[in-house]
Amino acid sequence: MRMLSSNGTIQLDEWSPLAFRDARGLRVQCTHGRIWVTVEGQAGDFFLVAGESMRIDSKGLVLIEGVPRGNVRIVAAAPWPVRLAGRMLNRLYRRRPMDSTGAAGAAV
Repeated sequence: MRMLSSNGTIQLDEWSPLAFRDARGLRVQCTHGRIWVTVEGQAGDFFLVAGESMRIDSKGLVLIEGVPRGNVRIVAAAPWPVRLAGRMLNRLYRRRPMDSTGAAGAAV
């Protein structure tokens, strides 16, 4: 049985896989128990335990199943403009000089 909880997780049981197609860019997070992930076109399967996650890099079929039970959260990737802005801000922040107190951007 699959149940969606209020925190956005899906409970998965053995022999009851969750299936996705065209899932490239999604992040699969195991929030409780153990889950099995198989991705069409990839050589091996993946087993994730609570606290572990993986990014789907395939547009093929993805199957996720509890082993024997697990909770999963599926997180969509941020749109490309948001990712680009984040990278640009990160680079800008790293270039700013630090003063003797460790504050960035202090007058020199």
